[in-house]
Amino acid sequence: MEPAIKNGQHVLISKIPYFFSEPSVKEIVAFEKNQKILIKRIVKKTGSRYFLTGDNLKDSLDSRSFGFILKNDILGKVIYTLPAGRQDF
Repeated sequence: MEPAIKNGQHVLISKIPYFFSEPSVKEIVAFEKNQKILIKRIVKKTGSRYFLTGDNLKDSLDSRSFGFILKNDILGKVIYTLPAGRQDF
């Protein structure tokens, strides 16, 4: 997700925003794929399916490889990023 989120940077995700509204285009979300948690940006929504890409399109494992994901696959919305290098939380 560079440059928005650096590799190894810690983020806080929350499912609470999606109790009140649907995930929308341009939001950054976390989801699980092949037993890994990935963070990507929603670029297209079709019903309850979401097409996600990383901001670094040249080097991103995203929906261009694995297709749309379902709303149920979304773990939450990225609501905070800890500044790179900080680990004192």
